[in-house]
Amino acid sequence: MRPFFHSVVLVLLAFGSLLPAEAQVFNRREVESAIDMPLRAALEANGRGLYVVSFTTPADLKLPDGETTWTLGAGIENWEAGRHNLPVTVLVDGAVGARLQIVVQLKQRVQTPVLRRDFKRGEAVGKDDVLIMETDLSAAMPGRLQTITDVVGRVATRDIKANQPLIDKMLEGPVAVERNDRVRVILNRGALSIETTGIAMQRGRIGDFISIRNAQSKTLFEAQITAPGEAQVRSW
Repeated sequence: MRPFFHSVVLVLLAFGSLLPAEAQVFNRREVESAIDMPLRAALEANGRGLYVVSFTTPADLKLPDGETTWTLGAGIENWEAGRHNLPVTVLVDGAVGARLQIVVQLKQRVQTPVLRRDFKRGEAVGKDDVLIMETDLSAAMPGRLQTITDVVGRVATRDIKANQPLIDKMLEGPVAVERNDRVRVILNRGALSIETTGIAMQRGRIGDFISIRNAQSKTLFEAQITAPGEAQVRSW
């Protein structure tokens, strides 16, 4: 019987040599800690005031024993405030040990122009009505106005609360031409410049295209308002 037991022990020992190497386990807090510093550095290099609010990571991450290196995926330079999926590759002794998808919630600290008081639709904004305020955005704001110059002289298109970050569609330029105004109209064609006077058929702001009636021929044409009382036509 002894030779039989001896052979079993040898088989078990041989099988044991085929078992995987000892593993290391990272809990959720350790995973967050491993990616926090490189992500923080990447966001600071971005220079846009983004910072991490929260992570969603695996509860436990099991890896082979060895030295780990955590590499963040590309695309961070294009991030805005809000929710993002961050690809992370974990190397163990230089070989890929795991590929993760980490959900990251970001906010953005910005300096943004706001109104000092509540504004009603149709009110014009003066220089003393605007200040720059630091605020944290929870989501991207397409069209957000950046400077006081972007705001002053424009008119509220809706009711606006004080200290609210402003976007372009909340404000519009002042009326530059009223209906039935006499308008100086210019046509530039190469070195040739033709000037005439027309009657505005509708009101408009700088940049708007409006219908104008020629004061002499009574014909209608379209022109773009370039300044109060002035417009430019592209073709005659």
